[in-house]
Amino acid sequence: MIVCHCNFITHDEIRAAIRELRDADPYRVIIPGLVYHRLGKRGRCCGCFPHVIEMIIAENEGELVDSDVMPMQETG
Repeated sequence: MIVCHCNFITHDEIRAAIRELRDADPYRVIIPGLVYHRLGKRGRCCGCFPHVIEMIIAENEGELVDSDVMPMQETG
């Protein structure tokens, strides 16, 4: 599915770029401009950016699993 019609960028290309960026630095804040830079593109009309943001959020939420959550320690 094409997400960005101006640059002809597909859903799979964006997801792959998000994963590459996250794998390179898991603490980096990923924004649409960074994703496009990774793909060697620039936002033109930027009408797709809200959808790219949703994709970034979905990818990040999918990475959180129970083993990643630290249990709270009791004090006292």
